[in-house]
Amino acid sequence: MKKQDFLDDIKLNCSEILYLSSKHILDKLYKDDESINCDFFVNYKNYHIYLNDYAGIIYGRYASSVDRLYIEMCNHLDIEIDNKYTLEHVIAKLEKQTPELLLGLTNEDIQKQTIIYFDEKLVSICHSTYYKNNIDEFKQRVQRLEENILLVKSALKY
Repeated sequence: MKKQDFLDDIKLNCSEILYLSSKHILDKLYKDDESINCDFFVNYKNYHIYLNDYAGIIYGRYASSVDRLYIEMCNHLDIEIDNKYTLEHVIAKLEKQTPELLLGLTNEDIQKQTIIYFDEKLVSICHSTYYKNNIDEFKQRVQRLEENILLVKSALKY
């Protein structure tokens, strides 16, 4: 599909912010007359990489988020949202929240909110269809995350 045809389709069938964000991304990657690969849009990480400099417009002017844009694009392209890319993103994000980092938070309210967020994300991972269907690939990493949060809770007596 040609870049402009894809953008025209998004403009007609999706939100203005998805159109503007898609145009922003595609202008970085493709010339106007080039054919694009729509598979690019399934990778959640691409939204963070290519929309990083567009965040002010997404969040401020349109009160939207990368998550909302991703979900809307997946729905438009009939892509399963519960996929390897979204699961990998959540796991990687939690892996960055090491026990040392969590224990080093000095504000107790922020510490508690972070632990609650961590727990909620672990629950969402375990309920993920993609995770359930590919448990062998992710089980060890998720178990390590569960052990880390239990260690933090034990140290903080939560």
